[in-house]
Amino acid sequence: MPVLALAAFLLGQAAPTTAPGTEVRALTVILLDNKDQEVTDVSPSDVALVENGVSRDIVSFKPDRRPLSVAVLVDTSAAVGSSYRLNVVDAVVGLVARLPEGSRYALWTTGDRPTKVRDFTDDRGAAAAALRMVATTGGNYVLDAFDEASKDLKKSGREGDRAAIVAVSFMGPEFSSVDKFRAAEVVQANADLVLSILVEAAEGAERETLTDVSYVMDRVAHATGGRFDTILSPMGLDGALRKVSAHLRSAYRLLYATVPDLKKRDLDLRVARKDTKVLLPAATTREATPREPPPAAPGTR
Repeated sequence: MPVLALAAFLLGQAAPTTAPGTEVRALTVILLDNKDQEVTDVSPSDVALVENGVSRDIVSFKPDRRPLSVAVLVDTSAAVGSSYRLNVVDAVVGLVARLPEGSRYALWTTGDRPTKVRDFTDDRGAAAAALRMVATTGGNYVLDAFDEASKDLKKSGREGDRAAIVAVSFMGPEFSSVDKFRAAEVVQANADLVLSILVEAAEGAERETLTDVSYVMDRVAHATGGRFDTILSPMGLDGALRKVSAHLRSAYRLLYATVPDLKKRDLDLRVARKDTKVLLPAATTREATPREPPPAAPGTR
């Protein structure tokens, strides 16, 4: 099977209409190879788009150079334990160091309650100092953190930025007051892209709690063209976050001509390259509502 992952999400009208009855709409497209690394040599002639069964003309296809505003959510609950300093801090610091040029980030911790430990900054060196001052404690409030951080991202993000959330959570007890449906809806309303990692190596989590967290992470990844990975051990976190970094760096901007006011836009975007596969978010496909996934199911959305 081809293994180039390609994700796209609809960001609204991006240019004036080109002719009466025609408008130009924009997609941000993510291109990844079979090792989940970015692809940098795709040209407009490699791309074809079908919308609702109709071939659409491509107006432009080029790398998306818009800067990122990224909210990074880090599980600092008691369930993380010694893995926090042994594995989590350095992996997250590495993620911050690899953010695309021009990016800003904010750091949130989820242990005991959602806390923004570093406001938006472009200082990559500030991440290590902020995270190393935190001690693991209490339960995991990752759904509350999704809610609060996504609202803050919407309010504090710079105009014109792509708004992204990166979340790292362990499968420990979850005590959020926000239910899974509201958390997912709020995130989808405020973030353009969501990438989450769930680490299985934690004790004390109830099945219902795991299902809630998995549901939110899977749904928002599905809706935004992001990713949701589960990993077996915190030792794999650095590698998982390197894939997240590639996802953040791999954006192309696609403009295409279409007709306005369609009630549904079922998009099929293809890249004419060897060993490629196209994955589109739920918002642009027939499967608008993802099935609730089982907890702790390894894999990538």
